[in-house]
Amino acid sequence: MICLGALRRSSLTGSKVTYRFLSAATLESEATTETPEPSLPSVGEEQKNRIRLLCSRYTPVRHRLDLPFSEYATFKYKIKLWKKVAACGGYMFGLFGGVQVSPLIMPQIMTGEPVQMFGIEGLDPMFVGVAGTVVVSILCAWASFAAYPTVRLTMSGAEVKSSYLERERDLNRRLNAYRCTEQAEVGHADDYYGDKIRDLTDYRYWVRVQQIKHESAAKLREAKLFQFKNEK
Repeated sequence: MICLGALRRSSLTGSKVTYRFLSAATLESEATTETPEPSLPSVGEEQKNRIRLLCSRYTPVRHRLDLPFSEYATFKYKIKLWKKVAACGGYMFGLFGGVQVSPLIMPQIMTGEPVQMFGIEGLDPMFVGVAGTVVVSILCAWASFAAYPTVRLTMSGAEVKSSYLERERDLNRRLNAYRCTEQAEVGHADDYYGDKIRDLTDYRYWVRVQQIKHESAAKLREAKLFQFKNEK
């Protein structure tokens, strides 16, 4: 009688190895039987958009954002820095343009004859030209400062722009959810809008500070309520 089977090592204790005999039928059943993998429910694009819409109304989004927070914080810091540079460049451009255009618009600047503006006579043309140049320079600086973020994001591409704006909306919702708005807890030196947040460590510290302020404000309200009841 031929017995088909195999020996399989079942345990190892010290230097002694124990084997158990497996029949051919058992080996064949183990080879053909596969453990089925658990199937995950499929989520369509419509369901994903609905989840994003519901999550973006009141609470931060729950899906994974494409732009990492570290890259977002770095990009945001660069935009803030270059906004100031763009404002300085716009001011210098307005100043240079005003100096070049003012004599063409107002020839009295070269002759020194008094000018009349807004019903006022005897105005110094040099003063009017300088004032107009300064106003134009300030307007150019403000326009450059306000337009730089939009121009910078547009030049970065549609994908980068959408990822950046989505991450910014998510961060703003989180900041609004944790921000302490009690008048007694808000100071001039506080990072009220979270402008100093550069990474996740700064964000956690900012949230902890806001939680402490909420706790302090709650204790203050309880103390006032207790004092009000005692006065009655």
